[in-house]
Amino acid sequence: MLARKLFTVKRNLLITLTIFITASLTGYYLYNQPNIPLLSPLLRQTAPPDLTNKLNQKLSSPPELDYQAVSTPEGTPKYVSYLLYQPRTGRVYASNNEDIRLSPASFTKLMTAMVALDIALPTQLLSATKETIDKEPTILGLKENEQLSILELIRGAISTSANDAAATLAEGTASIYGQDTDYFIFLMNQKAQLMSLKDTHFQNPEGYDDHNQYSTLEDLSTLIHNVQQNYPDIADAGSADREDLAATSTHGFYYLPNWNGLLNIYPGVTGLKIAYTENASYSTIITATREDAPINLILIGAKSIKERDQLAASLLDFAYQKEKIKAARITEKDLQKKYDQWKELAEKIKAELAALEASKSSLQNEP
Repeated sequence: MLARKLFTVKRNLLITLTIFITASLTGYYLYNQPNIPLLSPLLRQTAPPDLTNKLNQKLSSPPELDYQAVSTPEGTPKYVSYLLYQPRTGRVYASNNEDIRLSPASFTKLMTAMVALDIALPTQLLSATKETIDKEPTILGLKENEQLSILELIRGAISTSANDAAATLAEGTASIYGQDTDYFIFLMNQKAQLMSLKDTHFQNPEGYDDHNQYSTLEDLSTLIHNVQQNYPDIADAGSADREDLAATSTHGFYYLPNWNGLLNIYPGVTGLKIAYTENASYSTIITATREDAPINLILIGAKSIKERDQLAASLLDFAYQKEKIKAARITEKDLQKKYDQWKELAEKIKAELAALEASKSSLQNEP
């Protein structure tokens, strides 16, 4: 009898443990899916807040893309994916691999900035942490415990494509609600769902390559539409050629170069975002307006910065010629002016860092 009772107790304990583990793993799985709400109360002590209303306030649908008059520009490599279109009407001038899942790379930061602005005030100060500053370049070089406003971090994440700025945006705004970065990524995917991005999923807020981080050029065109229509702070950050962050009582001075090679080079260019990862290679989103004719270009997969910018300029010319507007015909010499500016800034930063290290060394050697 005693043995039977012990067997029953052990069996019940085993069943209870199995149910607990299964429920917990199920909750973790559901939490990390973009289109499924959190169901398991066992994952967290309290359910995370429902911010759907905040995410849903700034949404607009772009005109349907029209491929009827699409053509192929001469000299555009087949390995490059691109979507060249008129955002006002949806007319597509040229495209390649527009519906294929690709790495969005740092285009991801557009969504990161959107969600941050949706759920927090732009003046909200966020703290850089050990985790958010431990990122691979490109970075601003944020210091632990420095505090920057959401707008300042957006400028760093968009114009300079700084990964530490994007990570601080994600972790910092999530912490306002007592949550972590995983929750912020959940919101990114929820926002994507609300925007009807059917072939988009995010796994990190910076844009690092991941098999579960993908989008299409068509989905990205919807993302760009919402930036242009509903998020002027993001669009302004993408149009700023060089607006450094001045030192404040909560953070130091930071250079903010914009790595968009066509800003102030190709006439009418207003932004928007460059990107690079091993999977995406050199990529760019270009927004431009000439003679009241807006043109957007998404380009992924160039083999170098120079090829990225030359192809982008050529594709813009192709579209504007369709609109009976004279081609700009940007030359390699024109682009080199921008690259020389970047090189000069890099040398300046390098010299300042060397001087800072020398000063630290001198102080340490004083008796």
